[in-house]
Parts: sequence; structure tokens; C-alpha cells
Amino acid sequence: MEALLDILLPRHCLVCGQFAGARNLCAGCAAELPRAGDYCRCCALPLPGNPGAVCGTCLRAPPPWEGAVTAFDYRYPVRQLVQRFKFNRSLASGAVLAAELSRAVRRAGRLPEVIVPVPLHGWRFFGRGYNQADLIARRLGRDLGLRVDTGLLRRRRRTPAQSGLDAVQRRRNVRGAFRAVRRRAPLPRSVALVDDVMTTGATLEACTRALLRAGVRSVVLWVAARAPPP
Repeated sequence: MEALLDILLPRHCLVCGQFAGARNLCAGCAAELPRAGDYCRCCALPLPGNPGAVCGTCLRAPPPWEGAVTAFDYRYPVRQLVQRFKFNRSLASGAVLAAELSRAVRRAGRLPEVIVPVPLHGWRFFGRGYNQADLIARRLGRDLGLRVDTGLLRRRRRTPAQSGLDAVQRRRNVRGAFRAVRRRAPLPRSVALVDDVMTTGATLEACTRALLRAGVRSVVLWVAARAPPP
């Protein structure tokens, strides 16, 4: 049925608006997406000419997670795709981000036991109607054959949006905002923490520390796009 609809009602490219057939992006726009090049394997910031290396900042102050995988640099048109997905319910934009992240994770190799999306507070979920990190995580779970656990991590209090805050304010904003749910069943030993964008890493750090405190042994980050710190 979907293939028939693509023939009868061909899609328009999310970037340029031209006919894209059965895809969400035309071939030209898909080829020009700002895919991540060489980057630090800990924080995913660009590190040209040093694939798999660790940047000086992470060597001096290692983050609590073991590594990070990203698909894109957070610039045009990925920035627009992320914003449409997050705020305008553009599921097609989310599908592009998730598919590219899935490919990046496959190239990275080693897989964890469980995928965990960064949770939204209940009020924000109610207002938006979905959690963009959850939708990306579910696509990754299907593609990679991994279990997605949406109940392992909870946001315990509502926090203001991180946009517009500097790095120190972001860390303070999310301090203690997350908790891992303890269960009778053993916790997974390794977790991939999924989000749409990583900027300072404050939210992802708070989530990672909550998982480690609960007994998870290792956390890796899977983010669709990596933005430069504000």
C-alpha cells in the first residue's frame, strides 16, 4: 500500500520542495546533508584528520559515558529538520534523522544491550504529544534488533528549556532532574542513550550519571546531530 501511495502521490523533498518520489529527500539534497566527519569518540565534536581519537578536553576531564556516535553536524538543513521534527510534528524529518543515525551506529560497530531514549517530563510530553528521542530510539531498535526500554529512565522534575542557557546554566538546570527506575529484574549492563541533538551534553550527562548510580555499567551516546557548544 505504501509503495502504491508513493507512485500515486510522490513525496516532496523536505529541503528543496522538489518531487522526491518514494523518499523524503531528493537525491541532491540527501547527498549534501552535513554528515559528521572525523570526531572525538567521547564527545563527538569535530576532530578532522583524527578518526577515533579523543580530544584534549575529554582527555583532561573524561565524560561519564564511554563513547558517542553522531550522524550529522547541527547546521543547515539538519537544524531545520530537527526543529520541524521536535516542534512541528514532522515525522518525515524524524525518519531522515533516525535512518542516518542508524547507519552511523552500524559503522561504529559495537552494540549495547538496551536502547534508552532521553525522557520528557509528563507535562511537556502532554503538550507535544510525543517524545522525539523515543521515536528515534524505536527506529534504531527495529533496525538493529535491540530492545528499547522507555521506562528505565524518568525525568523527576520539570525543567526550563535548555535553549538560551550557557553550559554552566544547563548543568545546573538538569542537576538531579533524572532518575533510573530500580526493578527486581537485573539492570542492563550496557545502554545506548538516545537524543536528537547534543549541545553541551548537560542533559545527557545527567541521564548517564542517573543510570550509572542505579547500577548500569556502561553508557554510550547516540545522537542524531552534534551542535557546537554555545
